[in-house]
Amino acid sequence: MTLFKKLQWLILACALAGMNLSLSAHELNDTSAQVILRDGQVEVRVITDIDHLISALQDNQAWLLGDIDTVMPENLSAVQQADFIKKALKQKMHLMVNNKVISFERVTLANNTNTDRGEIVFQAQHAFPEVKNVSISFHKSLGAVHVSFVKPQYKLLSAGERADVVF
Repeated sequence: MTLFKKLQWLILACALAGMNLSLSAHELNDTSAQVILRDGQVEVRVITDIDHLISALQDNQAWLLGDIDTVMPENLSAVQQADFIKKALKQKMHLMVNNKVISFERVTLANNTNTDRGEIVFQAQHAFPEVKNVSISFHKSLGAVHVSFVKPQYKLLSAGERADVVF
């Protein structure tokens, strides 16, 4: 085999290995969030890899860099871990509606026992008759977050009636 052929194979092998690593890293750490605006309330649903989140919250280097306020102890029970996660995320998550800071009143965490994914739901209330803008930032330990914003349109349909919705 010539030197040129060996070099081609080496480049191909490196490219395939790099593609494989980037694909699995992309799958493991993706976090998604849905911000749902309803009359007088905002709900934020975050779906993330709970094991990765726990690891990020237990990272001493993240604490040294200021990404987290407190390092999560390693010997916590499942209930204590859930409480720590809810408190940490609530403290660093910032929500503004119509340029006014809104505090989250309720946070729940549910783990999917079949996967490593979990859902964290944040709920807040506001007194605006019309929401004109929303601003949100997430805790750094969640990594990059794919966010969608939803403002439902409600209609009561009689039996057999059609709904026409304009976006």
